[in-house]
Amino acid sequence: MLPALYEIRNNRSVGHVGGDVDPNHMDAVAVLSMSNWIMGELVRVYHGLSVNDAQRVVDALAEVRVPAVWSDGDVKRVLQPRLKMPDQIILLIATSLPTVSSVELLRWVEASDKRYFIKLLRALHKKRFIEFNEATDLLQILPPGAQYVQELVRSKNLTNIL
Repeated sequence: MLPALYEIRNNRSVGHVGGDVDPNHMDAVAVLSMSNWIMGELVRVYHGLSVNDAQRVVDALAEVRVPAVWSDGDVKRVLQPRLKMPDQIILLIATSLPTVSSVELLRWVEASDKRYFIKLLRALHKKRFIEFNEATDLLQILPPGAQYVQELVRSKNLTNIL
């Protein structure tokens, strides 16, 4: 990974085939992903933390980043409020690895009707987009849900929020 990162650093904005297409965003995504992987490996191998704390750090490095989801501490918001509530919910779950509680999620989407909100969670669970463990109150994205998020980001152009 390090030679590839060094190559991008040294050849930024030069030598890209097709001069009409700006490669900067693509380069930034590649650099961020590779850097997060390297940091995750360093934490995994050399951590001086408890195993649970080290796992949380590695999970945070691997977390899905969608520009349409803003995050600051323990608050997240979808920056496209016109998205339907189920789409907002699944975006927030996908960007909250490994799990998120329904209480946190309810606060983030600012839903006024908790019963309707739980009904939406159960429907997403039934579609197998999310795993909703009502006993522990934890939600997790499932592979079909992750695929749906990728399609949602592409179809609604949620990459250009910055």
